[in-house]
Amino acid sequence: MDAVELLSGEAPFIVDTSAWWRFSLLPGELAGLINAAIGNDRLWITPIVRMEILYSARSTSEFIALETELDGFRILRNDRAVTDAAMTAIRELAERSDGYHRVPITDALIAAAAAEHGGVAVLHHDAHFQKLAEVLAFQGIRLPGS
Repeated sequence: MDAVELLSGEAPFIVDTSAWWRFSLLPGELAGLINAAIGNDRLWITPIVRMEILYSARSTSEFIALETELDGFRILRNDRAVTDAAMTAIRELAERSDGYHRVPITDALIAAAAAEHGGVAVLHHDAHFQKLAEVLAFQGIRLPGS
């Protein structure tokens, strides 16, 4: 499945911060599909994604604007089961070869949340999700573009 198929479908998905920041750069068709997914409550976030987006705010007013925007999205839980799944994934990657487990902790938690919520797809623009999909039951869908 590619990004157009994901966005054109009916299934919900998690957006990673790496994709979030590229939304404003998308061509018309993809931008329209993103807006439709948002309008249909199909674009979900995790607490980690929310924190990463809010962390990027450079002023109080920008923080408040982002927080208000993010309040409209469904936020998936990030509980002990998600944390345990992320640790297991990192362990399984480490067993494959030296250093193979070195993925950002935030990406591991996002992927684990997707897997723990029934294999929800993750829309991203980050190579680490493909590696994590080797050991966690979710589908990583790369957002096209630079």
